[in-house]
Amino acid sequence: MSLLRKIGAVGLATALTVGTAAAADLALYSDKTPWNAGMTGLAEAASAASGATVKLQEITPTDKYQAFMQTSIAGNNVPAFFTWWNGQQLNDLVATGVAADLTPYWEAAIANGDFSADQQALVNVDGKPYGILLNVANWVMFYNKNHFEKAGIAGPPTNWAEFVEACDKLKAAGFTPINGPASGGWMPFIWFSQLVLGTNPDSFVGLTDGSVAYDSPDVQNAFKVWGDMYAKGYFTNPQESGQDDQKLFVDGTSSMFLVGDWHSGSFVEAGMKAGEDFGTFLMPALSPDVQQSVIVEASPIVVSKAALEANPDLGKGVQAMMGVDAANILGSTVQVYNGNLKAQAPNVIIEANKELVANAKPRALVRWWEAVPSQIQGDLVAAMGEFMFNPTPEQATESMSTMQSINADYWASK
Repeated sequence: MSLLRKIGAVGLATALTVGTAAAADLALYSDKTPWNAGMTGLAEAASAASGATVKLQEITPTDKYQAFMQTSIAGNNVPAFFTWWNGQQLNDLVATGVAADLTPYWEAAIANGDFSADQQALVNVDGKPYGILLNVANWVMFYNKNHFEKAGIAGPPTNWAEFVEACDKLKAAGFTPINGPASGGWMPFIWFSQLVLGTNPDSFVGLTDGSVAYDSPDVQNAFKVWGDMYAKGYFTNPQESGQDDQKLFVDGTSSMFLVGDWHSGSFVEAGMKAGEDFGTFLMPALSPDVQQSVIVEASPIVVSKAALEANPDLGKGVQAMMGVDAANILGSTVQVYNGNLKAQAPNVIIEANKELVANAKPRALVRWWEAVPSQIQGDLVAAMGEFMFNPTPEQATESMSTMQSINADYWASK
C-alpha cells in the first residue's frame, strides 16, 4: 500500500484543501520545524535575491508532510521550494517531472568554490542535480559524557564488545543506555538499518535494491541482536518521548542517541554544551571481520520546475540559498551544515565528526530512508515499529515476513 492511499479520504481532502490555499503564494515547504529559524532565513534570502516573496510553511510530523507532498505531486501543484530526500526518494520524485534541473546553478557554485562535484553527486539523478543541499550529516552515536564518567567508562567504545560493556555499565549506574524513539513515522528504521549495516554492509545495500530479502540470515541476525538489546533493557520506551524525539537524551534519562549530527544544534538549544556535556563516536560493526560503515545523510531543497519556468528570477533565489551567507545562517541559527566549503562549521561536534570519519575511513553509504523505494518505505517502517512496540522473537518473525512480502511484491512488479 502506498503512503498516499494510507492517509485516507479525510486526510486526502485536508491535504488537497491546504494545497489549493497555498497555490497562490510562493512557499518553501518543510517538515523540519526544529530548524525554523534557519529555514526562515533561507526563505528570506530567496525573497531578497529574487524579488519574490517566499514564505516558510511547515507540516509535521514527517509522515503527514509526506502525505501532503504526495498529494501535491499527484496534482502537479507543488510549492516553489520544498525539502525532500536524496537517493531513491529523489529519483522517484524526478520521475514525476515536477523538479527543476539545477545544473546552471551548481556549475556556478562549483566554479565559485562553494561546493564540489562530489557534493553535487549527492543530489544527482542521471548525472543532473535536482536539489539545493540543505543538510549534509554523518550519522553518529551521541553520548552523555557525564554518564560515561559516572559509569566508569574510560572512553567511547571502539568495537561491539566494548559497546555492549558500556551499555551494561550505564544500566548498572542507573541510566537507560540508549534513547530509542519511534517519532514522526520514520525513526523505527534507525536501529534496524544500523544492525543490518553492522552485520553486513552489502546486505544493507541489497535491501534497497531488491537483491537481499527482508527475512535473509543477515536480517534475522539483526533482529536477534535488536531483541537481545531490548531484553537487556538497553532502550527507552519507544512511545515515551512522544514527538519530542530528543527528550529522553537531553533530560538525562538515556545516555546515548544514534542520529544524524544535525541534531547537535537542537541539543544545544535544549541547554546542553557541545563537546562538554556530549560527544560522539562512530558505531562499530557487530564483528571485527565486518568493515565499519557510516551513513551519510544529504537533504535537498527541491525547486518546482513550473515555478522556475514561470518566474526565472527565482533562479537568483536558488543562487542565494546555495551561497556562503545562507550556509552560515543555517549554521549560526540551528547549527546545521549544508556542505558549503566556505562556510563556518556550525559547532565543535560537526567539526569533530568530520575528523572522526577522515581518520576511520569507514565505508560511506546512503541512508536506508533515502535508498529504499518510496512506494514501500512507509509500510516497511511500520513493520519495524511493530517490533519496537513488541520486541519479541515472534514479532520479529512476523515483521520480517511482512516486510519481505511488501518487498517481494514491489520488485516483482518491476
